[in-house]
Order: sequence, then C-alpha cells, then structure tokens
Amino acid sequence: MRSIQHALPASPVTVAAGSLLAAPDEARQPLSLPQSAFLAQAMGALFNGGLYLFGGAPASGKSLLSMQIGLDLAEQGYRSLYILTEQTPAAMKVRAMQMLSRLSPARRSEAMDRIEVEQNVRDVTSLPMYAAREILSPAGRRHGVSLVVLDSIQGDGLSSAATKAYGKVLEFGRICAESGIVTILVSHITKRGEIAGPKALEHGVDVTVVLRRAMLYTLLAVRKNRFGPPLLRPIPLTIDARTLRMALAPHAHAQPGAARTYCPSSGAMQVQASVAVPADGRPGRMTAPGLPRHEIEQLLSCIGQIDGLDMSDLDYRIQCRLPRGGQYLTYFGLPMCMSLIASYCRRPLPSTNLYLGEIDLFRNVLDVSPDVLSGLRRAVDSSELALPLTLFVPPSAKRQIAGSGRVQVLACGTLEEAIRQTWPERPDEKRAD
Repeated sequence: MRSIQHALPASPVTVAAGSLLAAPDEARQPLSLPQSAFLAQAMGALFNGGLYLFGGAPASGKSLLSMQIGLDLAEQGYRSLYILTEQTPAAMKVRAMQMLSRLSPARRSEAMDRIEVEQNVRDVTSLPMYAAREILSPAGRRHGVSLVVLDSIQGDGLSSAATKAYGKVLEFGRICAESGIVTILVSHITKRGEIAGPKALEHGVDVTVVLRRAMLYTLLAVRKNRFGPPLLRPIPLTIDARTLRMALAPHAHAQPGAARTYCPSSGAMQVQASVAVPADGRPGRMTAPGLPRHEIEQLLSCIGQIDGLDMSDLDYRIQCRLPRGGQYLTYFGLPMCMSLIASYCRRPLPSTNLYLGEIDLFRNVLDVSPDVLSGLRRAVDSSELALPLTLFVPPSAKRQIAGSGRVQVLACGTLEEAIRQTWPERPDEKRAD
C-alpha cells in the first residue's frame, strides 16, 4: 500500500524589527547599451539609480565615454542632461555628430534632441539646490531625464582641499541617484593616478572607473563596484578616428595563430605566434625563446607596411621548435609572418597549408635551396606529409614541385600574395573582435 504524505502548511516567518530581512528591497534595473558592450564586460551593467565616478587625465577619454553612454541611451528614447563646466556645447555637438554618423540625418537629429546641456552652473555648491529645482521638481526644465553627467567636478578650478564643495557634489549625485537617475561625475586625477579630491568622494559613489592613455590605447579599470566585482586588470580600448566611439581593442585577448612549415632534418614543423595589447600600458615586448630577435623585428616591420596590419606597440609571443642543430632557418620567415598575421586578424590558418620562403625588406618571398625542395618532394611522394596539402612557395619552387590531385602548389612572389591566396577576402575585413 502506497503511503501518502500530506504537506503541512509553512509557518509564517516572523521578521524582527531592524533585521536585515526587514530592509527594503533595492529595485535597480540594468540599462541596455548595445553600442558600448564593453561596459557590460567591465562593470557588469549600467543601473538606474547608480552613482558613477569617471576619473582620468586630459585626453584619456572620460568625457567621450560619458557622451557615448548618453547617445546610446538617446537612441533608445531616454533623455540625458550634461552639466558642462569645461567644454562648450558647440564642441560637444561636433563630437556627438561624429559619434552618430552611422545614423540617418533624421534619426541623428532625434537622438541629439534628447541630449540637454546646462552650462550656467558656475558654483558646484549650488548643485543640490539645482537638482531639487530643475531635475526633481515636476515643474523643472530637466524633469524626466534618465542620465545626469557632471563634466567635470573640477571644471571651475575646484581645489582638492575644498572638502565642503566636494561634499555638495556628492550630495547632488546622491539626490539624483536616489531618484532613480543614472548619475556620472567626471573627475580629474592627480599625477599619482588618484582621483582628485578627498577620499570621501570615491567612498560615496557606487562605481569608480579610471581611464588612462597607454600608447595607442585607452586602459579602463574599475577600482570599485558595488554592483559586481572590480576590474583591477585594465581592459584596452580603442577610439575610432572617424566616429570617436570607444570599443574593446581587437587584440585585448590573445588568439594564437599557427603556420606549418618543413625542414628536411625534422619533417613537418609548426610556428606559433600570438599578438595582444599589453594589459598594463607598458610598451609592447617580444617573447621568442631561441629565435633571432632582430630577424623577427624585421619581419614585424615588413608586416606593418601592409595596409590594415599595423602591429606596433603590441606584445608578441612566438614559439618555434628549431630543427636538429638548433639553427634558425631563414625560410621560416614566411610561416612566421603568416602565424603573426593569423593571430592579429584572428583568422585561423588551414591545417593543410604549408609555407616555405624567406621574406626580404621589400616583402618578396625569396627562393628556397634545392636541398630543401628535394626533401619536401620526397616527403610528399612518400606520404610522410599527410594529404591533402597546399604548398605556399616562391615562384621558382613551383616549377620544381609538381602538383597532383591532392597536392596543390601555389606560387607566392610577395608576402601580400601569400595573404591573398590564404584568405581570398582580406583577413582584416572579418576580424572577430
């Protein structure tokens, strides 16, 4: 006989006054920023009612980033208010036009019409009163905005020792945030890289974002985050020269490339390489154990002369197990270039490809010695090399190695020809960022 257990009704929980369970729930909703996806990776999300502090030196991108956020929200129908103490509305308009250049004129006008500008707040100590009168009051001119940006706190020459004035700035930010408005305070940083002003400023916000320039990139770090974990290892960003929009650098995370080559004494070999942005802002450096540094620097210079393949100021890691005797062979130049380009463009090289050839200063693929070609022919004929196989060799070598149904021989007079025949479309046209 099956026993039936009757569920007893749950006893009501008695909540003690003043307990954590009695605390009100915090209703924060994340806002979508489809044109600034890297922010979700950096700080989790942008929450309504969040109080954010953006710090950075001049030209670090802090104003660009705050404007990009406002324009992204404007495209979705949200109104934003920018309280300007440094830049002029005319300069901001020029930048906004560039950032929205991908939109039609009508949609661009709609988005820019949702960006409101205030430049008559000369004394930051009046900000709390301004918020009560113009933002919170239903009769206020700025009532209903979803984002408020103060750019910047120190625009009127505010001294770091002006504790009371900074207190008013923080009070203003809290008033807006407690009303469900996303609030961004833009601040300078000191020569030591600290947020300008008293420590209470950083303690009083929810999220602290610090930006700094490093070579060709802007490094973004999140020192404090009440909505998620901090991001202490900065992520590299690029600023598009045409639109001024910030985006995650395409080489923020290394994706190795591998190119096959051949040596008579060792058989099939592989050259591996990875290209990435230095995470800490230092100049790029090379790690290539056992390989000739000057030879690789020359190859990198050759690659950098090709349009769309600017490989300056990056980290390079190259691995190549040298053949018996431990000697680097000059005809490893072509496979090394191809592995570097594959990592840079994030395009894999087919495992059936095999590259042979030295690269000179004009990016020509130079002849390979007859001994190497004879060994390669024997390896193909004896099935030492797995088929099918596509050989990328200098033009002279194609006449010495006959193709077959499962062996294709492609002549490459230049490095550009090797790239074009490997990827019929330009490899940097479909880069996986």
